[in-house]
Amino acid sequence: MTKGTLRFFFEHGAGGCLWAGDEATQSKLGLGPLDAAVYDLQGHVVLPPRISLPSNVQSLISRLDQEYLSYLNPLYPPDPSLWTQARCDRFNNDVDQLLVLLHDELGTKFVIIDRQKRHAEDHALGEFLAANPNQKPMP
Repeated sequence: MTKGTLRFFFEHGAGGCLWAGDEATQSKLGLGPLDAAVYDLQGHVVLPPRISLPSNVQSLISRLDQEYLSYLNPLYPPDPSLWTQARCDRFNNDVDQLLVLLHDELGTKFVIIDRQKRHAEDHALGEFLAANPNQKPMP
């Protein structure tokens, strides 16, 4: 039996982190984050997650997905991220921990390709904060 391929990365507001990584996996499981439910406008689940994960793993995915929403500058996304190096390090470490859990859980069925960017504090953050005292870093 051939293993499917999953790409691992967070996309702002997508709700999950596992995406089909090849045509066969996409054909079998579909598009979008495969570990997230799809909801209608009334908030009802119209498509449950196509990949089921234990609650501790799903909890970590949900927390990181919500945290990742704050990576982009909230007032003007092209401006430097307000994440400090400490915040980047915590996120990166949690991503690495999640990836280990996903390999443990899904490694017999899927090859997981890590496409998640590891973040570092924007080199222009200090200058940006000095010029924009109304914005605060996210420690």
